[in-house]
Amino acid sequence: MDETVSPILISWGLGADSTRILVEFLEDPAAHGLTPDLRECVVIVALTGEEWPDTMDLAEQHILPLLARHNVRLVQVARGGPSDSDGIAVLSDTRTPSRLFRRGPWALSDELGPTGTVPQYASKKRFCSIKFKGWVMDQWAAREFGTIAYRHVIGYEANETDRAERDYTYASQTRRPWYPLIDWGLDRTQILQGLKERFGVVWPKSYCTMCPYPAVRASVDAHLARCRAFPELAAAVLRLESNAIALNSRSTLYRDVSLKQLLHNDGNTAALNAFERERSAAQWAVYEVRRVYFAGRSDHCRANHGKSCPRPGPWCREPLRKGPAWRSVRSIHHGTRAEVMQHLHDEGRASDSLVVTIDGVPRMRFAERGETYPTAEGFLVAAPAGMVDKQRGGFEAAWQKVTSSGALLLTT
Repeated sequence: MDETVSPILISWGLGADSTRILVEFLEDPAAHGLTPDLRECVVIVALTGEEWPDTMDLAEQHILPLLARHNVRLVQVARGGPSDSDGIAVLSDTRTPSRLFRRGPWALSDELGPTGTVPQYASKKRFCSIKFKGWVMDQWAAREFGTIAYRHVIGYEANETDRAERDYTYASQTRRPWYPLIDWGLDRTQILQGLKERFGVVWPKSYCTMCPYPAVRASVDAHLARCRAFPELAAAVLRLESNAIALNSRSTLYRDVSLKQLLHNDGNTAALNAFERERSAAQWAVYEVRRVYFAGRSDHCRANHGKSCPRPGPWCREPLRKGPAWRSVRSIHHGTRAEVMQHLHDEGRASDSLVVTIDGVPRMRFAERGETYPTAEGFLVAAPAGMVDKQRGGFEAAWQKVTSSGALLLTT
């Protein structure tokens, strides 16, 4: 970096917002207080491995040539593995970019598939974005800039001041956020119009194929159109959702509806058929799934013990309030789909329990969840193989303690 100017790190998510910022900077740097040769600017892309191909293609076609023409540095980074100790991978660092990498060593689906989960979000926090984008860029910036202060450009629109305010809480002595679109007063319509005038295309939203947000916003029609354009990708996401639902019936990809239902309503037979073909050809497994649900903390406990209560007293837990849940997953039989289904029914007959299929998922319950906490549940379920055995330390002791009375265990 040129030490005579303060560095500027531009987060490029490949979508319309950050792309509009890039175009403005590249075409008139002086208007935005930048040097004519943009030598202080570094553009960074954090790759999750799950971006839609049309976004990548447009970025390669229209933006990479601009960056190369203006000799602007582009860095492509990704997670090095599932653990933070795996670090990050720098896939490319060049001033003459010609291609965007589709994925790095560790993609989001590499994490979701084996664990039988879908992206988690709560309290407006996008956990997968934090792990696969925010953390990766922060690691690179710390390595590149050290103790040097830099401006971090982020593409929040004019009506997204709430997101900017949340992000600003992460400002530090070195990281100084800058939200140009808010400064310029540009909303989504104006951003898209500017890009269409410049490139002759309607720039699509940038998001992962398994992102849970498109179906709960006004962009659901555009999302379904993408699923029609890329049915194999839609089928791959449907596989993630289906496996997650097998382990947890409430784990639909979207808050109020499943991807499968959306695709069915949209008549996307190409994606649904691709999904079924893959399931029929796959190896299957019977999984034992157990959960322990602890009682939640009482208001009295929170008021008197603060944020944590490692040694709860008699009044610290509320039997009608759900607390943390622990899960144990273990595969107990493998084979073809037909063989696994037969094994599940054999287990049901051996324990005189019914195999019940709901929404296409066959389960045999052996422990029924109670109405007060702590409680537990347990079932066997048939699903495609590939989900890993996982159980946290202390689970068996918690399971034995909660189920020791036998009240939760299904009997004849």
